[in-house]
Amino acid sequence: MNAIKSAAAFLSSCIIELLFQVIALLAIVPGFSMGTLARQIRGRSKGIDSIDCIKPSSPSCRGDLLFFCSSAGEYEQARPVIDRLSGRLDLEPIILFLSRSGLDYIRARGEDIRAALAPPDTLWRWRHFDSRHRIRGAVVVRHEWWPSFLNVFGKNRPLFLIAAGRPAGSPESRIRNLGRGYLARHFTKICAVDEGSADFFSKNFHIDPAKIVATGDTKHDRAMDRARTTRISDPLQAKVQKFAGGRKILVAGSIYTADIELLTSAWRTHPELQESWVVVAVPHHTNESTARGLQARINQAGCDFLLLSQMGILAELYSLADAAWVGGACHNKVHNVLEPASHGTSLACGMKFQNSPEAVQMAGEGILRAIDTPDQLADWLIAASTRVTGQVQSSASPSRLFVMARTGATEKICALLERCLAAPERS
Repeated sequence: MNAIKSAAAFLSSCIIELLFQVIALLAIVPGFSMGTLARQIRGRSKGIDSIDCIKPSSPSCRGDLLFFCSSAGEYEQARPVIDRLSGRLDLEPIILFLSRSGLDYIRARGEDIRAALAPPDTLWRWRHFDSRHRIRGAVVVRHEWWPSFLNVFGKNRPLFLIAAGRPAGSPESRIRNLGRGYLARHFTKICAVDEGSADFFSKNFHIDPAKIVATGDTKHDRAMDRARTTRISDPLQAKVQKFAGGRKILVAGSIYTADIELLTSAWRTHPELQESWVVVAVPHHTNESTARGLQARINQAGCDFLLLSQMGILAELYSLADAAWVGGACHNKVHNVLEPASHGTSLACGMKFQNSPEAVQMAGEGILRAIDTPDQLADWLIAASTRVTGQVQSSASPSRLFVMARTGATEKICALLERCLAAPERS
């Protein structure tokens, strides 16, 4: 069986390497070089974003604990484990990102942590990386099930999958589940987000139930950690409060053009909102061109909105919010509803929120308001403006209680990792 796994990983490595080299050549061709794919490829195999620039761990510590994340969202799910476990085990974390946006995110926040883009998934690249570090264990956050990575890091040390849920694409496909099951069986332990996901892995991927534990999802722990510890900077707080001028603050996070259109329409058709509410908006894409486009739409609408195109400030802004609009659901899918909920704010979004289990549950319990028209948005804000000052962010607010009731996954995962990392390494 090990010989078959190694052969499959080698074949996959050859295909991945060939594709990578072809795309790397295309990335220097005018017209293609500025595209998204070229940007994701560039710097992955060498340079300051590559694994070759990750410094070795301190000789005084036991070694390294590797985390493989897709992007910023998965990093946030890993962060509670990193914060609690690294010190307890005397291991220093290394973070690898599949997406460049994850690396950009932690750099924008100024986080002092070793991180890089993941290399192409080949046996030789992973073995070279492994030889340069003292990696005692690896943690994959939710998505990145790459054959060569799993083959190298799943042989003689603990390899965990955390925040594991039912796959989004064709979960009942027998053919896809055959491949998914093959990859999933590389993991030492699978930490599922709920009992339903644990049963799915056991039945559909044919995983030994002893390897699967329903721990919950660390994103709830992370949301509460950030709500408790995040402190808004004095300049940002002064800027927002000066803009608000005593009015209530609606923080619109991760917004797109469709969100702006609905918000500005509500202000145009209900001018009374201008007297009691202001909008502080943060785009999902914080690049300059996106900000200019959104600002132009705001200016044309004649609304009093403050657009802050800066990565990593939403958690700070939510601490000032009297209500929060979560972007994305007006046109595609809703973004993070837990971050504003952890601050106890009144919540609303567009109608396309079914991608988020938490949003679905909150909507069902009346905690999250799904809104389709400017009139509905105005009604929601008018109702929210009648709340007693200080009640919105009370520790007993429904949105905050929703998040608190789902915390605890991190300690369960850390306990499992501690036991596995304390055991002798497998040969």
